[in-house]
Amino acid sequence: MSTQQNAGEIRNIKGIRRIAVWTVVIALVITALIGIYTIVSGELGETQSKVMLTTLAVAAFSVLALCHLAIVERDVKAVGWIGIGMSALALVTAAFLIWWDFGDYMYQPSGVYMNITKTFAISGLVALSLAHANLMLLLQTAPLRWIRSSLSVALILIAIVPTLVIPIILTDGNFPPPSFQDVYWRFFAVILILDALCTIALPVATLIVRGQNKQGAPAPVIAASSSKAVTLTLTGVAAAWVNSQALASSQTAEQVVTSLIAVARKK
Repeated sequence: MSTQQNAGEIRNIKGIRRIAVWTVVIALVITALIGIYTIVSGELGETQSKVMLTTLAVAAFSVLALCHLAIVERDVKAVGWIGIGMSALALVTAAFLIWWDFGDYMYQPSGVYMNITKTFAISGLVALSLAHANLMLLLQTAPLRWIRSSLSVALILIAIVPTLVIPIILTDGNFPPPSFQDVYWRFFAVILILDALCTIALPVATLIVRGQNKQGAPAPVIAASSSKAVTLTLTGVAAAWVNSQALASSQTAEQVVTSLIAVARKK
């Protein structure tokens, strides 16, 4: 992919992020205005309630979209787009549950209402899990190997959580069987604790290590030159390596290449 194409894709992603941020802000403002009106007037009608719930759903979708967009510039961007798709499905089903008049279907276990409710619960759970995973994937360029290895464990733990919950949703709470419930829920609790541990510990460790590396790294020495400027276009493995080094060292791709040249000149 050329530099121009990369720049265009980055601009598009930044535009989508900007839209998501403004959507969150507008949705929260609308919700706040409805809440203030309710307090002042003392009335909360059906329409106001539905509008408030809808704006909250839109705000939640936008926050999840921001989490998914965090990795769409990387090699694992497919996971981010899948997360956006699941978040959109959760938003659409939430809107149906809020606004559609299901009538008697609400009281039929196998009716349309129950199916949409299950779709909303599963898509929302998967979207939330993918958002969690996508934020953790930002650590894939961590400077230490043990952090990257621990990241793989964290992603497995994140995947286990919806895997354990979805069967319960699909079976209307009839799974797991009574004889297996105690072990099942104990195992689920252990997974949640380990998941929380990885979620907190790995980003903190990465920040500490990168901070130490930044303080100990010497500033690159760039010799003055009268040569004309040279424009290079890197593709494939070379471009991926330079971009990963730039993310790991909090530098631009140009600074990474310049540092390498300065080191080579010293030899």
